[in-house]
Amino acid sequence: MDNRPIVIKGDRVALGVLVKEDIDVLWYWVNDKEVTQYLSENLFHKIHTREMEKNWLESILEGKEDTLTFAILLLPEYRMVGIISLSRINWINRNAELAIFIGAKELWGKGIGTEAIILLLVYAFNILDLKKVYLRVFEYNKRAIRCYEKVGFRRVGVLRKHRLRHGKYWDVIIMDILEEEYKQRYKTRIKLNMNDT
Repeated sequence: MDNRPIVIKGDRVALGVLVKEDIDVLWYWVNDKEVTQYLSENLFHKIHTREMEKNWLESILEGKEDTLTFAILLLPEYRMVGIISLSRINWINRNAELAIFIGAKELWGKGIGTEAIILLLVYAFNILDLKKVYLRVFEYNKRAIRCYEKVGFRRVGVLRKHRLRHGKYWDVIIMDILEEEYKQRYKTRIKLNMNDT
């Protein structure tokens, strides 16, 4: 286990703070087109230098008012296998956009992303007191859509023929989950002692 702070721990994965030492694995992932085909065009269409990725990581480490980014860590060795974030956090309306990718391709389809998303929702709804978490996903990313639906996200909209990828225009599906829907499905893993002693 490395010395990074662990924010929340599940059965197979934990969410931890990103650290400077993550740069090399992140740089590798953002240049793997098999990984980035499911992500934004800013990642998919570019070749990223180590300096570009270092600048991105430094901006995350400095902290942003509307973004929280976590390392997804595989237990028990706490190896970083992906990234998950809440961005566009709207502190007035209490909502945020979720994004995730598993860079370790050998773990695709193993339920790692599902558990990481559930942990992030625990954090979003119980610590940040958000009321809704939403996301966008390409229609061709069938594995991710199944994962989101399994967690409890619902399809709420479509941006038709919104993204050009692989020579074809694809819909972007918008999904969300409300706090009350989450609380009907999951019990919090975070115990807060609110009693004065």
